[in-house]
Amino acid sequence: MSNHDREMKKVLLIDYFDIRSSIQDDKINFEVSDINDYDAVPFLGRSAVNNGIVDYVKRVPIKINNGGVITIALDGSTGSTFYQFHEFSSGQNIWILTPKGDKLSVFTPDIALFLVTTIRKAVTNYTYNLSLTKTRLSLIKVYLPLNEDDTIDVGYIQNRMSKLRHANLLDEISQERIVQ
Repeated sequence: MSNHDREMKKVLLIDYFDIRSSIQDDKINFEVSDINDYDAVPFLGRSAVNNGIVDYVKRVPIKINNGGVITIALDGSTGSTFYQFHEFSSGQNIWILTPKGDKLSVFTPDIALFLVTTIRKAVTNYTYNLSLTKTRLSLIKVYLPLNEDDTIDVGYIQNRMSKLRHANLLDEISQERIVQ
């Protein structure tokens, strides 16, 4: 079977991801800043655009979520799923999906974007009227390329993602949100 024809398996999201609530608070409890403030962090809302970022806020250390995770909105723009490269603060009903270490050996931005796409496709039937809950999220099934030992096939994902135009730009994302 060629790499392009890889069979995908439909599996439970919860078998491959730890699902937890983000550290969250209402935006009104943050001091709004702007994108050019080096000490500000993105504030995520339940938006379907701009990576879920609805504003930038002053850093409140006890209300910071680590970057390098996938986020999903449970309501509002239900199912809006993004990879958060940098740390962030969050409004309500934003949940974090972290790949289980025994199921995924490497978690890079290109792998994350592949996973974001398959998760988005899996939750398209949920809307504002039928929002996601942790229970519903744990029952979601996604298509993943799996090895014989049921680990995610990183090589397949990297190969597919490398064929996308400008995918190499993912490697140029700075570790810092703003480079001085």
